[in-house]
Amino acid sequence: MIRARAISKRFGANLALDAVDFTAAAGEIHALLGENGAGKTTLMRILAGGLRADSGSATLDDAPLQPGSPRAALQAGIVAVHQSPMLFERLTWEENLALGGFRKTRGPGLAAAATAAAALAERLGFELPPPGSLVESCALAERVRLELLLALSFDPRVLILDEPTGVLAPAEVSAFLDLLRALRGQGRIVILVTHKLAEAFAVADRVTVLRQGRIVATLAAHQTGEAELARFMIGELSPARETITYSDRGSGHLLEITNLVLDDGGQRRLDGITLALGPGEIVGLAGVEGNGQIELVEVLAGVRRPTTGEIRAGELAVIPQDRDRDGLVLGLRLWENLILARPLRKRFSRRGWLNRTTAIEFAGGLMQRFSIRTPGPQVMAATLSGGNRQRLTVARALASAPQVIVAHNPCRGLDLAAAAAISRLLSGFAAGGGAVLLISSDLDELLTLSTRMLVMSGGRLRALATGERDPARLGLLMAGKWN
Repeated sequence: MIRARAISKRFGANLALDAVDFTAAAGEIHALLGENGAGKTTLMRILAGGLRADSGSATLDDAPLQPGSPRAALQAGIVAVHQSPMLFERLTWEENLALGGFRKTRGPGLAAAATAAAALAERLGFELPPPGSLVESCALAERVRLELLLALSFDPRVLILDEPTGVLAPAEVSAFLDLLRALRGQGRIVILVTHKLAEAFAVADRVTVLRQGRIVATLAAHQTGEAELARFMIGELSPARETITYSDRGSGHLLEITNLVLDDGGQRRLDGITLALGPGEIVGLAGVEGNGQIELVEVLAGVRRPTTGEIRAGELAVIPQDRDRDGLVLGLRLWENLILARPLRKRFSRRGWLNRTTAIEFAGGLMQRFSIRTPGPQVMAATLSGGNRQRLTVARALASAPQVIVAHNPCRGLDLAAAAAISRLLSGFAAGGGAVLLISSDLDELLTLSTRMLVMSGGRLRALATGERDPARLGLLMAGKWN
């Protein structure tokens, strides 16, 4: 059994954990739920040795865990998979995995580690990157898969998972949940930090809910339901989201893409993409990660130059899927991150001089408007929880007054209330005459918000027929079965 007793942790004026007691037993999958900023990740990092608690203690089988020591936690058999992958980006994926438990496999060098990783990946239905790929060149979904493989390579007694399925395809999620059940059957402890209640009910034996740094409920999964857990998490249920209806608010298109091709090292990442978005539309783009979505976003953002093709767009803002690497500069303050958007920077600058006072005041107003929980706009972005970082990224995109928003997994890792709030913001933006290209791994999110849908596979697009919304059919199309 792993046990935390009276754990408290403060970050400046923010009390992240307040005398938390938590236990998880051998042969148990224990789901840890709560709003973004409720303290879930902080508790997870303390148990895994990445943070030192201000007070309290933690034990595994009644043996004290050395506080603030990831090495000691790993030696005790505790392994954590973080929401943002923590791999060495300038190494290949084989080198990263060889630094983990795969190095214990028979045979010298990277080949043995890669062979062992491939065998495990096949069991999970994970597709590995091309041999020799640097991690920095891998899509977020690929990096998440590598992080999961790395964690499992240590043969952990305690596996702590922070939102592990956010960018996995439906088939991968199913295989992954089966793996968790198998680990439970071997007598291991699995702590699943998630906001996806359906997944928690699918595998969890017990559920603990954190709210504002305190435990508000610990229940057997079969004794509760989604409505009750949502009330524990957020106090009241958010109103159901409604699919908006397409309304042409003007002639012409806000975004037009014609025959877009991107060749990368002899591989065609984008293959003849043609797409148009009109005012009032939310166009949903489904697909298994790694099929050209990130390349499409990078081309639209101006980060990559296409091989051929044409793009016509009004003012465009991007909500990237990797908020830590592509969305924010974690070493800058919140107000500084906000004015990284060119329209906002121009708004608060005159003749090359930045009006800091006005920019900070404006940032404070956005903090309130978008419910970003922080002591103020002067704090560093690195101090925010994952959900608040995501709100900050969305706030900047909307505040820059674009005509088009490209949103890539905008609700990844968010709790129910935060995801519903961002969905309402995107719906409101479209209803006001904007256009949204919504690229998501979450089929429920796409089916709820999209006015029409596309599927991406192998760098190509396919438009769904009007009213074609069957999840099983969508899953086949995402897997490339278009015939």
